[in-house]
Amino acid sequence: MLQAINDRIKGWLGIVVVVIIALPFAFWGINSYVGNGSEQYVAKINDTEISKREFDYNLSTQRQKLQQQFGGKLPFEEAVLKQQVLDQLINRKLLEEMAGSAGYTVSDQQLSENIKNIFTRDGKFDRAYIDQVLQSRGMSISQMESQLRSDMQISQVIDAVTNTSFITDNEARRLAALEHQQRKISTLVFSLDHFAADVEVAEDEIRTAYEQNSNRYMLPEKVSVEYVELKSEVLASEIEIDEQAITRMYNDYVASISQKEQRKARHILLKADTDKAAVREQLLDMKQQLEEGARFEDLARNYSQDVGSAKQGGDLGWIEPGQMVKPFEDALYALEVGEVSEIVESEYGLHLIKLEEVQSEPVASLEEKRAELEKMFKQNIVSSRFYELSEIMAATAYENPESLQAVVDALDVQPKTSEYFTRDSGTGIASHEEVRAAAFSKLVLDNKSNSDVIEISPEHIVVLRVMDREPASLLPLASVRSAIERNVRLRKAHEKTLAAAGEAKALINAGEVTVKDVVAQGITLETSEMLTRDDTEKADPAVLEAAFSMAAPEAGKVVANDVAMYSGDVALVVLEEVRTPDDISQAQIDAIKTKVLQDLSTMEFNTVLQAMRDKADLQVNPKIIQ
Repeated sequence: MLQAINDRIKGWLGIVVVVIIALPFAFWGINSYVGNGSEQYVAKINDTEISKREFDYNLSTQRQKLQQQFGGKLPFEEAVLKQQVLDQLINRKLLEEMAGSAGYTVSDQQLSENIKNIFTRDGKFDRAYIDQVLQSRGMSISQMESQLRSDMQISQVIDAVTNTSFITDNEARRLAALEHQQRKISTLVFSLDHFAADVEVAEDEIRTAYEQNSNRYMLPEKVSVEYVELKSEVLASEIEIDEQAITRMYNDYVASISQKEQRKARHILLKADTDKAAVREQLLDMKQQLEEGARFEDLARNYSQDVGSAKQGGDLGWIEPGQMVKPFEDALYALEVGEVSEIVESEYGLHLIKLEEVQSEPVASLEEKRAELEKMFKQNIVSSRFYELSEIMAATAYENPESLQAVVDALDVQPKTSEYFTRDSGTGIASHEEVRAAAFSKLVLDNKSNSDVIEISPEHIVVLRVMDREPASLLPLASVRSAIERNVRLRKAHEKTLAAAGEAKALINAGEVTVKDVVAQGITLETSEMLTRDDTEKADPAVLEAAFSMAAPEAGKVVANDVAMYSGDVALVVLEEVRTPDDISQAQIDAIKTKVLQDLSTMEFNTVLQAMRDKADLQVNPKIIQ
């Protein structure tokens, strides 16, 4: 829900709302937690608990998002992800507590407006979209409203803290001038390849590097696991189709199509507040006129007392079931196109109704819908069955940690065995990061226990245990000698390159030589025009960063500094001139203000959140999250 709020907020503050609550765990570190050994919750903040179920749900959700973003792989270790998710939950609980103690409230009207805003698509409130979201998250309406209300209260807390930041126009103008500063540089590039040409590597240097960096030359630890998996697609393949159920589903589909039929209509309304009989006679006269060729829209425009439609000749537009009062709707849906109704009485008065057009979705035949209906039929059964079996799997694996046989018996499935895999890579079931992380966890690898249920996807879960383990081993020197020799050669060459650049830097800064005097074999000169901080197409980003971090040279002088390049070369950046603009536009000032306010707001909120953590009674159960 918080992401949905963020999607509706314009500008940088919307980003802060979400990012602050999802601060990375490394900001505080695991050492700030104290475990109490309880198995009932993952963490406890003051009197508020974070349950393992809540932690596992958020962990699974975050893992899936990251895997979608990074091609099925996590950008960091599973342990780091667990720490981040736990920290996010702790931050949220602290913010909820702060919102409650500070008296922040959200009215029912505010909540309703936000729900309408979030679930509006193509300019129209979409109730089916709500049902879709609730089903995907396993939530009820009341749970969603409670979650959203909490999110809105947290947003109020964030607003209260972040809206206090400010920066003056003069400060912004000065920062904008620095931001748009221009600098003229020359760059001397000292080639690594040139200085590596005469580097010699002795045998004892290779052996020393091998011994001192032996951890780099290890065959990683490998394991093979036994596992039991549960897949929705397998359950679906075992379900037999119930033809009577398919027929009922098809009939429901046909009924739903008829309920979606739209009808375009006109009407003439006369109110019957006084003499109903006289009004009825007037409408009968109009009906006679219609039969004699009068135009319905002309009569409606002249006589109808419905101010909303009379000027449009009684046009009501397209009408869906449920939009009109029942007598009116019953009469309208009984008409043929072009037909005018008998007199219809409703709570608003007496009507004549004309049906002009009908539009509806075409009804597919049973054979055309069969594949879809069979899939829905299986999904309905599989959803319930999958949940039931997953609960059995989790409970059985936990209660019988020394073997998977009880899980095999309970689910009536065959166990499988994986190929050997490492912490970082594997095939088959081990191609999934979650599986590898579980296999190498302390619980499974060292305690030789069954894993918890591992969710690979919402339709695929696994429980595993290690079958065999091959410890890490050191590769023989002979197999890595060439790689070590190459690394030592590059290191020594880089040292020579840095030394040459350092010597040239000292001479240039002392005014003893010019840039052109330094040019020699293996040292090339690249001159540049005036550059801005964003000219990454004209200069290497590392060179730009160095140029704009150097102090301005005195008049008539230059200043030089060396930069190690990603390629291994060394660049000597020579700063010749600095220009600071005087004509700063208001747009540039406003852009700096926005950026600085964002940074200040984030920093201030970090400080507040850190103070809350320092003050809170915070306990974490390490046995749950390891």
